[in-house]
Amino acid sequence: MTSAFIFILHMVLVIFAFVKYKKESLGEGFLAVAFVGIVFAVGWTIAAILTNLLFAPEWFIKWYWQPLESWTWVVIRKEINRDTISLLFLTALEICFYYFYFMTDAKQDGKKG
Repeated sequence: MTSAFIFILHMVLVIFAFVKYKKESLGEGFLAVAFVGIVFAVGWTIAAILTNLLFAPEWFIKWYWQPLESWTWVVIRKEINRDTISLLFLTALEICFYYFYFMTDAKQDGKKG
């Protein structure tokens, strides 16, 4: 469920990038979508490598088989795995990157007009 929510956020970002740059031309819109896709693919690969280095499978096995009495922790344990952690890490870095990328464009557009 967490991974699906993160993918939905990325689809919203793709739509936002397309609409924002489509105002210039249709080609610019598709170029923005390709840029977001490349950043996502490369970023997820790098985040997965870092996550696999930081979180050993043995740690997840111990954590998964530890008895838990709280239903909240049971749900969290089912949702959080190394792929989800890498997606969360990627999303945090992308938020910072796209904030500066899109906001500097918006500030420059505001100064022109």
